[in-house]
Amino acid sequence: MDWSKAKTILIVAFIVTNILLVYVIIGEKHVNEPTIKDEFIDEAIELLKDKNITVSTQIPKDIPHLNTMVVEYEYVSIEELNRNYFDNNGIIEQDEESLGQIVKDDESILLINNRFIIYENKKEREIYKDLDKDKAIQLSEEFINKGKFNTSDMELTFIKEEKDTFYIEYSKIHGDIFVERTFTNLQVDKRGVKRFERLWLNKKDLGDVEIYISTAPKSILTLLGMQEVYGKTITDISLCYYFDPEKHEYLGEPKEAKRGRAIPAWRIQFDDGYKVFIDEY
Repeated sequence: MDWSKAKTILIVAFIVTNILLVYVIIGEKHVNEPTIKDEFIDEAIELLKDKNITVSTQIPKDIPHLNTMVVEYEYVSIEELNRNYFDNNGIIEQDEESLGQIVKDDESILLINNRFIIYENKKEREIYKDLDKDKAIQLSEEFINKGKFNTSDMELTFIKEEKDTFYIEYSKIHGDIFVERTFTNLQVDKRGVKRFERLWLNKKDLGDVEIYISTAPKSILTLLGMQEVYGKTITDISLCYYFDPEKHEYLGEPKEAKRGRAIPAWRIQFDDGYKVFIDEY
């Protein structure tokens, strides 16, 4: 007997059996999961209506799962910000508490822990008299590019105009999946960009194990106990990678998370830009 050939056949048979077993398990989950049935979803929508919460988007019916993702904060130096935004003409002030500031005339940048950036423009001169949505987006993208930030993992997810100011938010994506909690937010008015805030996460690695969480119809029932979302309208429900340094495992200093594991969660966005993340298992 050719033992080498027989061994190969056994290995292939074992792999095929395991693949079939996975499909059977997943198939059974889909068949037996009552919370993705239309009756449950309709009841969930009615319960939310009782709290004046409106659902104006599709509620996902899939069995949600993602691999874990190791993420780390994007770091930037105050010298780099001074060079990119002020041509090295800003005055830098820095202390020992990881707090730095650049000032140039009526503009300033505050840098906290070399990762949280806050830019403010206090100029009074109006440059863009006919500012509209498209122009506001253009100005925000030009400002981001001026800082030499990578834009390949950014997606515009929210914009609104209020009192002649456009509030614009970009979210991080990995493929077609959002990565939270991280943000690039801008306020744009007739002076141009008047405020910019950025705290960004970068992907380091993906884990091998898939993590399943509660279905979307079941998870949104958590909103019934959140008074802050009463009266709001849900505009998007998406599966995301979610990292909250106060909740999730650190892979660095416990008091100052530098990186950690992002886990699957439901990202629920409302019409006013407010977001809730639900990571129940």
